[in-house]
Amino acid sequence: MTTRMKIIKFLATFLLSLGIIALSIWAAMRANEQKCSDISIDIHYSEKIQLLSKSDILDILKNHNAEWEGKTIKEINLSVIHKILAEEIYIKSVDKVHFSGTRLRIEVTLHDILLVISPSSGQKFLLDVNGLYLPYSPNAENDVILATGLIPDSFQKKEVITSDNCELFQLFTMASLLKADSFFDALFNRLYINEKQEIILYPSLGNVPVQFGTTHDAVNKLKTLKYMYEEVIPYVNEDRFAQLDVRFKNRIIATKTKS
Repeated sequence: MTTRMKIIKFLATFLLSLGIIALSIWAAMRANEQKCSDISIDIHYSEKIQLLSKSDILDILKNHNAEWEGKTIKEINLSVIHKILAEEIYIKSVDKVHFSGTRLRIEVTLHDILLVISPSSGQKFLLDVNGLYLPYSPNAENDVILATGLIPDSFQKKEVITSDNCELFQLFTMASLLKADSFFDALFNRLYINEKQEIILYPSLGNVPVQFGTTHDAVNKLKTLKYMYEEVIPYVNEDRFAQLDVRFKNRIIATKTKS
């Protein structure tokens, strides 16, 4: 190939590249002039609890004047929308805020709630699976363990609970163990902590409470309790028991009801 041919080929390639870039810029500018046609919101949450709905998120944006209806793509500030949603208390992460064609697409993940806490005084609040404090929401009432009893309301001001928060940390630890086992997750729906900082478990079905004690040696206590529910209770009348007690190592005490 001659030098002249090489130059011609280089110029042709260069001009073609410039044309493609110019066309891309023109297409992007033209797209930015188009109006937002719709909004799509994808919400990821645990199978049990949805703290926010699509309409809730739309209301949050409208309350912050983040409008999209009738606006062109270039008039919609995606970073502002991301910031607004990232500051919403029930949203764990803002995964996507972008345009797909002329459709505004938003994708968020909500906090996974572990416990509804009802202190002996003060207002209810929530703990997520990481021990993060969240304000109470009635959307978390169904299929979530309720913790009651002698729980100081001062813990409501903690952002993330630690072992320093003795009663609350015990409840969090207990609920985490129950949630990790599908058998117990389905069985118990209420925890009570008494003046000795001992936990009582209440089943969602039946009337037999379980004196659990502290969370010390909790894994072995749960193994003993599971054996009782799987190997003993199916063959007897559960109503004959007033309570079960697993506070003592490697044994379970079943207190009979008064005849």
